[in-house]
Amino acid sequence: MNIRTLIFTIVAAALTVSCSEPVTRISGTVADSTVTAARITLASQKLDTTVTVDGGRFYIEMPVDAQSYGMILLMADGQGKYGTYYISDGSRLDVTQEGEELVVSSDKKDAQHAYNAYNEAAAAIYENKTEVSESDMENLWIETVKANPDNGVSILVVADAMYSLTPEKMIELTDNIQEPVKSNEFVASRIKEANAQLNTREGMMFTDFAVEHVYGYDRSVEPQPLKKEVRFSDYVGKGKYVLVDFWSPWCGPCRREVPNIKNVYEQYKDKGLEVLSIAVWERKPQSHTIEVAGQLGMDWHHINNAGSVPTEIYGIGGIPHLMLIGPDGTILARGFHGLEGIQSVVSEHLD
Repeated sequence: MNIRTLIFTIVAAALTVSCSEPVTRISGTVADSTVTAARITLASQKLDTTVTVDGGRFYIEMPVDAQSYGMILLMADGQGKYGTYYISDGSRLDVTQEGEELVVSSDKKDAQHAYNAYNEAAAAIYENKTEVSESDMENLWIETVKANPDNGVSILVVADAMYSLTPEKMIELTDNIQEPVKSNEFVASRIKEANAQLNTREGMMFTDFAVEHVYGYDRSVEPQPLKKEVRFSDYVGKGKYVLVDFWSPWCGPCRREVPNIKNVYEQYKDKGLEVLSIAVWERKPQSHTIEVAGQLGMDWHHINNAGSVPTEIYGIGGIPHLMLIGPDGTILARGFHGLEGIQSVVSEHLD
């Protein structure tokens, strides 16, 4: 065998191995003529690719990883128009755009099939009941995770349940998940968040933290922030009731909550209520946070430049997040919102 023949044989063998790698074959049928492309992602593989929709059809092959999940997004004029999740479990998946929905069907009773069954069961609960009890969905979530402890269905169920379950229930749900899915970044974050919420629940003493707060700018040189270390304990546990507001200037709901906080503060500041706004997850320099706070009339105590330090300690997954802390530092309430909610909590303790 000459060297050229040997090289050809080695390359051919390598190609045979490569071609035998398992894949998930995704075929799409699109009725909407404005859709020109399909964007397909696979989270675990950090894959994000786009294929052309030609004649209302598209096709792509993705690596198999049933322990994660992906997303299919149909694009029109460069914007996502229809989307759905899928499990890359080695099935042949048919994706059909039906009205406003993307429907994924599988040729096997595998993870994708289980995810479809879960969605159908959830839809049936809502369609068959005028009032859906929390236990109906909780039972479905738990049973689905128990049946799919080692694939991406569990990840997507946790995503559906995360805003509805108490920390205790989230721990109960995720206790049914097996490795390596339990170590999935998203699932692990939800477990960490639930445990943090349990450690800082109502009735517990506050947990302290320190950050480098920006209090001004030095104009004698190129503008640069002036910082000082501040602690949460500088403001709470000092003999006053403190309404703590976790916010950020880019957050629309946070801005809309400010008038409600201001209203209650005006009512109760003479009775010993103080307000502390803590800016987290800021996207611009703290000068922007200071400016926005001034524009909104947030005339009370502030901590900025907090990043994710307090949100990790307190298990805060979304903002605004409000908390009332008593004079001795006990967390009296958390997770309430709106004028009525704030008034109800504050009046319970200060009236």
